[in-house]
Amino acid sequence: MTLRVALVLRRFDPRAGGLERWTWQFAEHLIGLGHEVHVAATAFPHPGLPVVEHLLPDEASPWHQGERTQAIVRGLPCDIVHDAECGWAADVFHPHAGSRVLNLRRDLAAFDPARRLRIELSPRFRRWRRDLRRAEARQMASARAIVAVSRSVAEAIERDYPATRGRVFAVPNGIDTRVFAPAVRAGLRDMARRALGLGDDIVVFLMVAQNFRLKGLDTALAAFARLGASARLLVAGDGPIEHYRRRLAGMPITDRVMFLGLVERMPELYAAADILLHPTFHDACSLATLEALACGLPVITTRVNGAADDMTDGREGFVLPRAGDPAALAAAMHALLDAERRRACGGAAARLGQSRDFAVNCAGILALYDRVLEAGRAQ
Repeated sequence: MTLRVALVLRRFDPRAGGLERWTWQFAEHLIGLGHEVHVAATAFPHPGLPVVEHLLPDEASPWHQGERTQAIVRGLPCDIVHDAECGWAADVFHPHAGSRVLNLRRDLAAFDPARRLRIELSPRFRRWRRDLRRAEARQMASARAIVAVSRSVAEAIERDYPATRGRVFAVPNGIDTRVFAPAVRAGLRDMARRALGLGDDIVVFLMVAQNFRLKGLDTALAAFARLGASARLLVAGDGPIEHYRRRLAGMPITDRVMFLGLVERMPELYAAADILLHPTFHDACSLATLEALACGLPVITTRVNGAADDMTDGREGFVLPRAGDPAALAAAMHALLDAERRRACGGAAARLGQSRDFAVNCAGILALYDRVLEAGRAQ
């Protein structure tokens, strides 16, 4: 059966982040299956897919965004409305960050206490947080089905919104295991390392993030400063690079940290690296973690990363019990300086990562569509 599917998000741009990249790839998948894809978004900066575009207003307030989105989306000629973040007219609500209210709490925890207090006392912030809470409560209450991108996200949603029980379905994120694969990494490695000026004897740690603070870059830098001169740290992402460069100026690690900015050819970056660092304060299910695992990179992350649900500490890498602990992170990094340990963890990482193929992820979403449509016909 051919479906007309509306995908709703703020920015339809595969370069903007994990949510945006997943939505773009899912739209490609739907089009490849012959479905008609509508996209409702506030911006379409990266043309290239044959979708029907519907422009949404861009509101600062999550509540006002929801009201404006609802007015537009309800009029779309679609069988399924699949909303990732904007409104409450969705058949399927798919919050890729999990609960944004929980995400905000953990984001604030990444600030130092004085800065956190200043933010929380701001009247503007308090209004925005109130609107976020109201909007998320309505999204959770109105959706016919809610997608949790990991088991830990499903548990958190049902804990914070008990009325969602029976409507929350864990459909773990997936990645293209043909592109992110050990053989691809091996074929690209020499070229990728030469392009970055990295010798064979250097152990390369990699961080991939847009929100540097939330994803633990401060912790990573403090931990990296405890390692020897034979290691390098690559930081990919469009975060506040100049701020961090100023902070590192004059420090002994300045010439061993490379800020790469936005990177579009991720397989080459994973090929250049030896270990992925993701010491995040919150991540519903990090795509970078899944991609690195599938490539055969050991991963060091935290228990609040949903992509670590199936990792075992010490097997595919290390899963730290909490974020913001430079000493624990440095110990894990130091353990993976050993080449034999890296090889063993990399093999286990590849086995886990290769099980998380994007096609399996898409099949889970389409099965949920069938469930929602069947329930609608039965009413």
